[in-house]
Amino acid sequence: MPSTSTLPVGQPCWAELPTPDPAATREFYRAVLGWDYEVRRDEQGVDYTVATLAGEPVAGLRAHDGPVRDWTLYLAVADLARGAHQVRRFGGSVLEQPQVIPGLGAKVLVDDPGGATVGLCQPARDWNFTVGLPGSLVWAELITPRPTPADRFFCAVFGYEQRQVADGVRVDHVVWYVEGESVLARVRMNLDSPEPAPPRWIAHFAIDPDVGFDETLDRARAAGARLRFKPYGSTIGKVVVLSDPLGTRFALIDPGQAVDEYDSPPEDPYDD
Repeated sequence: MPSTSTLPVGQPCWAELPTPDPAATREFYRAVLGWDYEVRRDEQGVDYTVATLAGEPVAGLRAHDGPVRDWTLYLAVADLARGAHQVRRFGGSVLEQPQVIPGLGAKVLVDDPGGATVGLCQPARDWNFTVGLPGSLVWAELITPRPTPADRFFCAVFGYEQRQVADGVRVDHVVWYVEGESVLARVRMNLDSPEPAPPRWIAHFAIDPDVGFDETLDRARAAGARLRFKPYGSTIGKVVVLSDPLGTRFALIDPGQAVDEYDSPPEDPYDD
């Protein structure tokens, strides 16, 4: 990953899971993705669990007593206060006071105008985040019933360029770019999705090719995951969306099984 000084605004720089049962969550992702864990403390002295692979940080876990949420994606900003100002300026809302996590930086949760929660992070000098390797984050997609406001907001706040990669009618699938590199996608929910259907961020974690897609999926289901819908092909790999035992949605992806055309899931899964 780039150093803090060169990390582009809008680049994904952290993934975090709020969970009502940290112990159960740790064991599930250890079984599926091979994570180890270390505990840090934030500036208020609250424990914060960092998931690691071969000693390198790949995600954060924090205790959360409210309803189960999706994985939270954090996007880099040069200055947290200015980033929060931009969120408000373009119709979003700031949900909490900023927090500082050692080795990560200053962060805050915000909502886009459609209600999708995302994080802003001003990385610390010693920030480190491993991505793109087996067991780590490789992709994330915003699934929303309101694609146009989402495009306007994220492009205004983070300066993304965007490109439609589907037909834009039957399937509306936009990829966002930073400095010419694809970083995220935005997908419109199926037009026949139940209402009201909230927007979702789906974090995609890479399977280990030595284990294989099918075996990793079997391990996830044996550890308590629920299949949201059948695996499907995409230009970035073979994907399956699951819920972990506590109900958090996430995706497993095998980048080695990418196909030439996007094959959308048959049904929108977010009906519970």
